[in-house]
Amino acid sequence: MFKRQNKRLSNRYLLLSLVVALVPLLVFSGLYDTYLNQLVVKISNEQLSTRVATVQNEFQTSLRERLYQLDVLTDELDNPNIYTLDGAQSLSSELQTLLRIQTDLNNVYGIAFFDEHKHYLWSFPEFSYSKKRYEQSLIFPVTPFEGTEIYGPEAYSFNHASSVLLLKKIHISSLDIKGAPYIGIVLRFNSLTSISKDLNTDGIYTPLLSVPGERLFDIVGQPVDKKIISHADYDLLPNWSLKLRQDKGLSSPPSAKMRYWLILLVLMTATGLLALHWYISKRLNRQLDTLIDRVERVAAGDLDSPVPLQPGTELERLTLAIDRMRSQLHHVIKASVEMERQASLGQLAAGLAHDIRNPLTIIRMTIQTLIKRESNSQHNEMLVMVEEEIERVNRVIENLLNFARPTQPRLERITLLELLKGIRALVDASAKSQNVIVHLECNSALEIDADPSHIRQIFMNLILNAIQAMPIEGGKISLIGSIHGGHIIVSVIDNGKGIPVTLISRISEPFFTTKSTGTGLGLAICHVLAKSNHAELVIESQENKGTHVQLRFKNDRIEENKYE
Repeated sequence: MFKRQNKRLSNRYLLLSLVVALVPLLVFSGLYDTYLNQLVVKISNEQLSTRVATVQNEFQTSLRERLYQLDVLTDELDNPNIYTLDGAQSLSSELQTLLRIQTDLNNVYGIAFFDEHKHYLWSFPEFSYSKKRYEQSLIFPVTPFEGTEIYGPEAYSFNHASSVLLLKKIHISSLDIKGAPYIGIVLRFNSLTSISKDLNTDGIYTPLLSVPGERLFDIVGQPVDKKIISHADYDLLPNWSLKLRQDKGLSSPPSAKMRYWLILLVLMTATGLLALHWYISKRLNRQLDTLIDRVERVAAGDLDSPVPLQPGTELERLTLAIDRMRSQLHHVIKASVEMERQASLGQLAAGLAHDIRNPLTIIRMTIQTLIKRESNSQHNEMLVMVEEEIERVNRVIENLLNFARPTQPRLERITLLELLKGIRALVDASAKSQNVIVHLECNSALEIDADPSHIRQIFMNLILNAIQAMPIEGGKISLIGSIHGGHIIVSVIDNGKGIPVTLISRISEPFFTTKSTGTGLGLAICHVLAKSNHAELVIESQENKGTHVQLRFKNDRIEENKYE
């Protein structure tokens, strides 16, 4: 049912994708001729003349705005001392502020001062103009403009941007009119060339600015080959004109070849969308099938196997969310089962302690009395066997109580080397009787915080299990204390018969044992005691190669290289 729905969804996706992609292309191909016709009309002579007239007006308006600036300056800069070589020293703070305001404009480099013979004196700011640049502009014809003179632009240079000087005579009442000095405003040349940039927006015409000296510049003020043939010339000022170079390829009518290319583009787009949809659908179906199969396995009770990670932003997030749900569900169920098991064993242990141990103690005392009084050796031997079995039952009850209701740990600072030496001394006799060597390797500085009796019981169980797992000819058990990754690790390593892979996951379950005389509580008690002492018991084993058991204690206060 899901696959059929997904298939229908895929078909909808395909249809929608084709509609969204193909309709605009078809509309575009239908409107192509109309667009070109409108483009031709847009660049007709009438419209072009209007736009050129706008550029001419803006060009002169820009110059008149600079004339207005000069008028403002001539009214304020009427001190004859200013028009000397040291004129900058005669500027008051107010006049300096005025000049700074006037030169802060983007299209103004500075203000230049000249004497009555038009000799360059100085400029503000200091390096905005120079005598050399002024002399370079003198080699080209001077253009008169509404009572002023336009010099430049100077010869193009890579060292500095080109400029244009707008020069005006200033009349000072204290001087003879024949000796009137001059003041000039230094304009950024490309502020004039950029006025015609709107003519370049359609890409049909390239505007060029012709300046005195029969020089051509583009809209950014870069020189252009003056041999370029222009489509039309429009006067701006004497010796200044606007030239338009036409790109005929853009104004030609649409060709049949372009139509074929449009049809091919539509077909290629449709084919690409079909291929893309097929690939995405296959990949999405494969990922969803894998994810659904794994979710069904989780629903069926398989909580141990992780959910395979599926690539892709949304699917990856969904996979991670499902895997977190599986992991949390696994932990919750495991914790619930463990709590229920502990509670059941606690009740069972309490009942056994009350209902069995008291009568068992009386039976044991009675047997011990009978042993002392029985003179028949055969009967005496039978009574001793009964006492041993009673002791065995008592040990089973003791182990069950230790697992179900372990005593609270009394944490102490323990030196591992001393603890392991004592344990080795206790098991040494049993080990030698089975030709087993117990090797100890531990740094004397390693210490842990734990209950000594609990840790001793854990290692006694682990070592005795290792001895019992040895072959008849004997073997070797290694006790190794080390520190790694912020943990103090004590390892019990044997080369015994190992644990089968099918049983490794069950060896810590209560009452599970492969020994004919075992109770199945040894490793379960070790896990409980390790957890109560804030440690972790990790068991790794390979059949016929041996077992490696690690007891890991967290210890963030110890530096690892301290013990190396």
